[in-house]
Amino acid sequence: MRGRLLAWILGPLTALIALNAWVGYGHAVQAANEAYDRSLYLAARTLAEELVWVDGQAQLELMKAAGYLFENHTGSRLFYKLSTVQGQWLAGARDLPHLPERQEASVQFFALVRFGDAQYLGQSVRLVQLTHVMPDASLSDPLIHITVAETRETRQQMIQRILGDTLRSQGLLLLAAALLVVWAVGRGIRPLEAFRQQWAQKRDDDFSPVYTPHMPRELLPLMDTLNAYVDRLGRLIEIRKRFLDNAAHQLRTPLTVLKTQLSLAQRNAEPDQAGALLQAAHQTTEGAVRLTEQMLALARVEHAREIHPAQSLDLVQLARQVTESHALRAHQRGCDLGFDALVPSSQVSGVALLLQEAVANLIDNALHHGPAGTCITTRVGPGWVEVEDDGPGIAPEHQAHVWERFYRAAPSGVVGSGLGLAIVREIALQHGAQWRLQSPVKEGRGVAIRLSFVSEWPAGI
Repeated sequence: MRGRLLAWILGPLTALIALNAWVGYGHAVQAANEAYDRSLYLAARTLAEELVWVDGQAQLELMKAAGYLFENHTGSRLFYKLSTVQGQWLAGARDLPHLPERQEASVQFFALVRFGDAQYLGQSVRLVQLTHVMPDASLSDPLIHITVAETRETRQQMIQRILGDTLRSQGLLLLAAALLVVWAVGRGIRPLEAFRQQWAQKRDDDFSPVYTPHMPRELLPLMDTLNAYVDRLGRLIEIRKRFLDNAAHQLRTPLTVLKTQLSLAQRNAEPDQAGALLQAAHQTTEGAVRLTEQMLALARVEHAREIHPAQSLDLVQLARQVTESHALRAHQRGCDLGFDALVPSSQVSGVALLLQEAVANLIDNALHHGPAGTCITTRVGPGWVEVEDDGPGIAPEHQAHVWERFYRAAPSGVVGSGLGLAIVREIALQHGAQWRLQSPVKEGRGVAIRLSFVSEWPAGI
């Protein structure tokens, strides 16, 4: 995080400093010109004041002019030239370049003075051109140009000094920014480090949420998301642990019985008794398989809300499909399984896989506990579905407990897993539905179990 923040902050800052250095160089050049152009102008004015016209020629009082120039010399070399406005050379350095006509001055004096840059003797020079009037000159045009050139050594030194001071100050600022970022990030991630240490110190079986005070606002969503994920993970692990505990406890008895039955059948030489023992072993195996399937179904149901999203579905169509899928089994057991839709459509919000599992368990429960000839009806109304049978019913003392896991209220001789209605209850809870059991229904017999659904997916599911 420190490295990334340093890269994200110092990278653009370095680019901005480079851009500022480029702009600062231009400002330094302008500042140097403004400072030294005045001295260059004074040099041209000195030459103009000491210029006289003698015998048709321009002459300078060199001693006075040179003395003044040396007194004001800045450390650079000076060159001068006198010429007419038409370009005719009069005195001084003949090959000194003229200032271009459109060259603008960086320092404004007055219209008769112009400044510019040029090349002379292979090096860059700064030029000043002063237009001077010589009324006593024997020229057709009394105006002459006094051009003075100065090499740029001193100006470059000043530019380098200004630019160096600027870069040093900005470099120190960049270094201070880097140190500040490192310090600020270190201070800012202290709550995150405390958060990490709290997680590192937790026990393997502790899935409680961790909250760290003074957590930065930007990290609060991360903390909440991680806590929510660990909470879901804890629930899933608890479901699997409960499944393994239930499987170990519930399967121990049928497997022990099965082992005993097979051992007796193996030692019994009489075919009738061996066949009876094998038939009993077969029934025990079927019971163990059913118990295992129901426990797996319950484990799937308990964390299905973490996987499957809710959607709008039609209870009529869903219940009809589940009923039709159980028709063959009902026929094999000699039961009459029917379907009755009181409304053409019943829209609810839920998970189709779970609702199919709930209706299937209600039908399977009726088929498993009802004798041959039992009439079973799957009925759908506005926002509810129920399964009714005319079997022996459930005794009142058992009705409050049949929704509990592994509670068996079946009469003697009927083997059940005790999970069918527990699965139905778990699915109803996940859908915010209400469940109701009625027994007896008619003439002291029968069971009717109804699930009533709300129109919207419950909050927090």
